Amino acid sequence: SAVERQTWLGRSSTTMNPDLKDPLPNATYTVDGKFHYTTDEWGRTVRLQVDRLDVVPEGERYRSESAQKRIGHYGDGLGGGYQGGHMAGAEYGGPPEDINVVPMLKERNRGIGNTYAESFKALEDDIAKNPDAYWSIDITIEYDGPPANADSVTRLGDVSPTDRVPTEFVVKWVDEGGVVHREPFGNR
Repeated sequence: SAVERQTWLGRSSTTMNPDLKDPLPNATYTVDGKFHYTTDEWGRTVRLQVDRLDVVPEGERYRSESAQKRIGHYGDGLGGGYQGGHMAGAEYGGPPEDINVVPMLKERNRGIGNTYAESFKALEDDIAKNPDAYWSIDITIEYDGPPANADSVTRLGDVSPTDRVPTEFVVKWVDEGGVVHREPFGNR
């Protein structure tokens, strides 16, 4: 990802990995040795698995404001109010490419409160404070069926913006006591 590539190439606008910006259909990608993404038959990310999320130092993070803005606009056809939200946040070294960023309702992404039901950010903040309470994180991403142009899609870039907006994310994890948790986040 750009997170790893920036250490090899130096921080620049050309460090984004093109394979992660336009992932292949029906593929599983292991990114930076810890993030495992699965795509559907149209290249949309449908699952992220990671053993654990730990906050990384500022110099080991990479955020692409332009990618977040572009992806947030995919929700414009649904009335707007979306931002490009990270499935694995930049504070955990999550990649900035499209494989990890989805159109997320602004109030879901940034939060309107301090509980999980109100905000994905509240969950991210709690993980940052209590990483030992979040193991085997498994996020599934649901969409409203196949893209309208499903027959002509050969890669993610062919999917219309509106068809790239998830309807829901479901986050599962195991706490330090071995208890499985499940938290849904509506996105429409």
